[in-house]
Amino acid sequence: MSFQPFQPEFLSDIQAVQGDLAELRRLLAQEFEALKKRDLTELGTLESSKTDILTRLDHHAESFRQAQQRGADWMQARDELTECRDLHFKNLQLLRRQLDIVQGTLQVMLGDSDPMPTLYDRLGHVGASRAARAWQSV
Repeated sequence: MSFQPFQPEFLSDIQAVQGDLAELRRLLAQEFEALKKRDLTELGTLESSKTDILTRLDHHAESFRQAQQRGADWMQARDELTECRDLHFKNLQLLRRQLDIVQGTLQVMLGDSDPMPTLYDRLGHVGASRAARAWQSV
């Protein structure tokens, strides 16, 4: 494999991706705080901004696929993207816990005398009983 100098469009791509990743990381941290506060208005605003950033990052997906050939900057961007994914999963887990609390409260309020237990898999995700419960309530 021969060394090819970076093209100007590559440098602008990596700078755009790095900026978007920094913004996404900031938005995910804000989303976590909004989830803790249960601020639905802020969550809606953040979701719109996150969608715009994710669309731009999707535009650069081919460059990510070729990251091994692009150098250290792309490798760093890939690591930052992994960090953003982990922050998203953290937010998702908090949201799922909050939904489970609301569902449990509704079951108590509606007088459901036999609520199904919630089982978690090894990753902490709600197991099959949640899906079964959803179908039973239809």
